Amino acid sequence: MRENKVIPLDQALARIESGMTIAVGGFIGQGDPLTLIDGLKRMTHITDLVLVANDAGFGERGLVELVRRGMVRKMITSHVGTTPYIGEAVNAGDLEIELMPQGTFVERVRCGGAGLGGVLTPVGVGTEVANGKQTFDIAGRTYLLETALHADVAFVRAHVGDWRGNLVYRGTSRNHNPNIATCADYVIAEVETLYCMGELNPEAIHTAGIFVDAVVRSDLQYCVERALQPVASIDSPVKWV
Repeated sequence: MRENKVIPLDQALARIESGMTIAVGGFIGQGDPLTLIDGLKRMTHITDLVLVANDAGFGERGLVELVRRGMVRKMITSHVGTTPYIGEAVNAGDLEIELMPQGTFVERVRCGGAGLGGVLTPVGVGTEVANGKQTFDIAGRTYLLETALHADVAFVRAHVGDWRGNLVYRGTSRNHNPNIATCADYVIAEVETLYCMGELNPEAIHTAGIFVDAVVRSDLQYCVERALQPVASIDSPVKWV
């Protein structure tokens, strides 16, 4: 196992190919790996991606940037109402959406990371969510089989980490990142502050380095600038870029 996993951004993203499934941590702007998303959106030859994420971003920031560039074929998600562009893309036939309850989403991701086939849940029984899904009757109650979500690549963002990939998240930015870090074949961690091996308290680690394949320094200036930009309202005209 390679000791130092810290590599340049372009090297970390070099494994990504068109048609891949990419799982992304974050929660409507909290803990979003914006440096990795920004790097990917500049790889204009990449298309036909499937994104697995809690949401599509906030306003004009986040994964919606990839959608607007025509790089995404499908999103598997639980919420898209925080940006006006996703609905337009779906209505135009440019994007396929698989929506599900947020609890179901995170359980499917967890199953993907744990090597399980899926999870049985009563949520969605008798609704459109159940269309085409296998059901089981257990102890007088009906459950849906929600299959595991597994990705080719995962993007996560951590507040601090070391060069072996051990990660610590801060506050609500932790959200889905720990689960996302387990569910892919190749995991890239964007880290704000890097430490040497042994400098982090082992009892404080949220994601063990065994799950992480590459570590990239977060571009804090870019992330701050993006956060300060005005957010498009739901009534704003859509401009594809």
